[in-house]
Amino acid sequence: MNSDGSIGNVRAFVHLAHGFGARNWRDRQQRGEVVGLNERLPYGYFWAAENGFKVRYSEDDPESLPARVIRLFVRGVLGFDFIHAWRNRGGILDSDVVWTHTESQHLAVLLLLRLRRRRRRRPKVIAQSIWLFDHWPRFLPPRRAFYRWLLSRADLLTVHSPANLQRARALFPHIRSELVLYGIRTDAMRDLPRPAIQSPIHLLALGNDEHRDWHTAIAAVRGWKDCVLQIASRSLRDNKIRGIGNVTKAAPRSMNELEALYDWTNIVVLPLRRNLHASGITVILEATSYGIPVICTDTGGLRAYFSDDEVLYVPPYDVQELRRAITRLASDDDRRRTQVERARNRIGSKNLSSRSYALRHAELSRELLYTAEQNSLTEPQSAAAGPQAKNSVTPPKHSAGWTVAVAVLLAATGLGVPVHAAEPEKSPAGAAGTIDLCAFRPTFTEDFNSLNVSGREDDRGRWYSHTPWNGDFGDAVFSDPKPGFPFTVHDGVLRIEARKDADGKWRSGLLSSVHPDGTGFVQHYGYFEARAKLPPGPGVWPAFWLNTNPPQGSTDPGVEIDAIEYYGQFTSAYHSALHIWDNSGGNQNRVADHIIQVDDGSLTREFHTFGVDVEPDWIKFYRDRRETWRVETPPELTRPLMLLVNLALGSGWPIDKTPNPSVMEIDYVHAYEPALSGRTQGCG
Repeated sequence: MNSDGSIGNVRAFVHLAHGFGARNWRDRQQRGEVVGLNERLPYGYFWAAENGFKVRYSEDDPESLPARVIRLFVRGVLGFDFIHAWRNRGGILDSDVVWTHTESQHLAVLLLLRLRRRRRRRPKVIAQSIWLFDHWPRFLPPRRAFYRWLLSRADLLTVHSPANLQRARALFPHIRSELVLYGIRTDAMRDLPRPAIQSPIHLLALGNDEHRDWHTAIAAVRGWKDCVLQIASRSLRDNKIRGIGNVTKAAPRSMNELEALYDWTNIVVLPLRRNLHASGITVILEATSYGIPVICTDTGGLRAYFSDDEVLYVPPYDVQELRRAITRLASDDDRRRTQVERARNRIGSKNLSSRSYALRHAELSRELLYTAEQNSLTEPQSAAAGPQAKNSVTPPKHSAGWTVAVAVLLAATGLGVPVHAAEPEKSPAGAAGTIDLCAFRPTFTEDFNSLNVSGREDDRGRWYSHTPWNGDFGDAVFSDPKPGFPFTVHDGVLRIEARKDADGKWRSGLLSSVHPDGTGFVQHYGYFEARAKLPPGPGVWPAFWLNTNPPQGSTDPGVEIDAIEYYGQFTSAYHSALHIWDNSGGNQNRVADHIIQVDDGSLTREFHTFGVDVEPDWIKFYRDRRETWRVETPPELTRPLMLLVNLALGSGWPIDKTPNPSVMEIDYVHAYEPALSGRTQGCG
C-alpha cells in the first residue's frame, strides 16, 4: 500500500479457457482466424494496465494426444478444466488477483488454491460465471455441494446480467456478488450503406450458445419466399434445415468471411431460449457496430443493456410474433436507421466496451486488495492461514489429499449426470407400500394390440409422434411414423427403435396422448402406469412421463412428472422427478428429483412397471407397484396431465457408443381414476 492509502501496481492473472492462451490468440489473430470484433488479446483485459495493473494471460501448454485425453476426461468428471489451471499454477499463485471469464476457470482456480492452502499468501479471485446458474438446478446434490465448497473461497462473484445476479445472491448470500456489464471492441464502428430493403429480406442469425432457439427462427421463415435466413452456428444440425430452401447454414472461418455476411445482411435475428446470462449480448453489440438492426428474444436480462427503442424484442418461442417483427422492421426504413443510432448511443452512454469492462475489473480488484490490506492491519492472522474474503464463509480446514478424495468420490457417485437436483423430500414414515388398483377404474387402456399414431397436426390418431408444443429434444430426431419405423407392434408389445440413417443421423420415436390443437387424452388426478423393458447401452435416454400443456402464450406454470427417466450409462438406477416450469419469464423453475437404485442391469433384462399416483395432496411413485418415493403435490398443478413415452438419446451424454439400433419395448400404457363408488371388478 502506498503512503496515501492507495494500492500500487497490481499483478493480475487472467485465467481463460484452453484455446484462449495469449500466444495461441496472437497467432490466430495474425492468420485472420479469430472471428468477431475482438481485441488483440481475449476480452480486452489488458486495458487494465491503464489503472496500474500488470496483466498476464494464461497460456496453452503443448500437449500430446494422451495428455489431451486425460485433461478432457478430468474436465468431464469435475465439470471444469483443472489440469489447464494446474499447468498455469505459477502465474496464478504469483499474482495479486486472478480474473476468470467462466465457471470452468474459476472453479479450477479455487480447487488449485484449496490444494495449495498452506501458502501464507494467496491471490484474490474474481469468479465470473456465465452458464453456472442456468445449469445449477440440473446438478446432483454431490456436485452442488462440491461447487459450494469451492466457491466459499471466492472473493467476489461477477455476472453479466441482473437475472444471473439475482440467482447468485440467492444461492450465495454470504459472498459478494456484482453485475459487470459486458463490452466489446468499439473502435470499429462503421456506417455501412443501408438502402431500402429489396425482396427477399436478408436475415442473419449467429451464435453457438446452447440457448439459441433455432427451431423458432426456422419456423418463422419456413416457406416465406420473401425472406432468406442464414444461420452462422456450429450448434445447428444440418438435418434441422434440410429441405428448407430459404434457410442455409454459414460457417465463417475468418473476419473477412464474417464481414461478408454482415455486408449481405439487412437484419440480425437473435432467437433465444429462456436463460439467465444475457445470451447473445456479443451478437447485439457486434451487429450494432456494423450498423445492422437487431430483433431479439426478450430474455436473459438483455434489457439491462438495450431498451425497446434500441432492440426490437419479441416474446420467447413465439413464431408468429417473430415473423411480424421481421415484417415490421423490414418495411420501415426510418425505424431501422433510428434503432441502430439509438443502440450505438447506448453503447457509448453505458460504456459497453471491452476497455470499460477491463477497468471495472481493475476497480473491483483494488477494492478487494484495499479491504484485505486494512483487515491485515487490524485483525492479525495466524501464520497458517491467509486473510478470508469479505463476507465469505470460512471453510473448514482440509488437506490436499482430502480434496482429491472428494473429487474422486464425487466422480464415483455419478457427479456428471446432468439431471435435476432434489429439493428436500417429503416422505412420511411408513409411506412405502403397494398400490391397490381395485380402488381405481380404468380411463385409458393402450395394450398395443394395434397402433394408431399420427405425425401430422391435422390427423387424429390416438397418439401424436411429437410433443404438442413442438419441443422435441435429445440427439435423435423424433420421426413421423412410417412402415416399420420407428414404431412397430408385435404380440401386444410396442417397439420404439432408435437407429442411424444412411447419412449417420440418429432418428427415434415419441408418443404423446395430446395433439398440437389440444385434443387427446388428459386427466388431472389418478394413477398412470407403463410396463416397459429399457434399451441397454450408453447414450440411451428412455422415459415415461406426464405433462400439463398450457396454451401457447400462457404464463401459467407447466408441471412435468417423470415416472421414469433412465440414463444408459448408469445401469443400477433411474430417476423420478417433479418439475415446475416457470412460463412467466422469471426463470423460477423448480425441481424435485429422486434416484431409485435397482439391481444392476435389471431394467434392460426384463419388463417392469413404472407408475405414478397423482393425488391432490401427494404424488406417489411406484416400480412394480411398490412405492419408491413421494412428494407433495404442488399448487401449480391446476391443469390435467397428458401421457408421453419416448426413446430419446443423449441428454448431454455422448452417443458415439450407443448401440445401433436401440429398442425400447412397451407392453402397455394405462391410466386410472379413483373408483368412488366402490372397488372395481376384475382389477389388477
